[in-house]
Amino acid sequence: MWIVRNIVISILCVAGLFSIVASGGPKYVYRSNQVTGTDVDGRVSVSLQALCYGSCKAYLLTILNNTNKDIELDWNKTLYISSGKTSGGFMFEGVLYKDRNNRKPPDIIFPGQEFSKKIYPNKLVDYTSGKYGGWVHYPIPAGENGAYVTLRIGEEEINKRLIVNITRKKAAN
Repeated sequence: MWIVRNIVISILCVAGLFSIVASGGPKYVYRSNQVTGTDVDGRVSVSLQALCYGSCKAYLLTILNNTNKDIELDWNKTLYISSGKTSGGFMFEGVLYKDRNNRKPPDIIFPGQEFSKKIYPNKLVDYTSGKYGGWVHYPIPAGENGAYVTLRIGEEEINKRLIVNITRKKAAN
């Protein structure tokens, strides 16, 4: 009788331990607000949205050119904002991971056009080695983060500071 009882208790303990390990611990839900920059004399509108799927690892930067001139987006002066200060630049499709901190050519937004690009903070990208190693995008931390965007219309330089508030809450089970 005690053998059966000990076997049942052991099975229940293993099943309970498996359910705890398999759950991966507490789950969190990440959310953010979308920040829209103010128009500069009605000429340009800039918005930044954190893209959160499980965690937030990227932003969607959108720029609307309401002028009759090209607008240049200077990637070398467009910076990630973390904890109230600039913290490196961004990478995006077409940038090699190993070259993400190198100089980048500008993007041009034509008159009357909208430009959108998914961007990742360089600071939150790293290479990990080992059996399952490779390039990893780490989550943008909860709190106030964002981008300092530098645009040029002709000879005029325009700077936009866009802050997104990312919240992290424990998911209901």
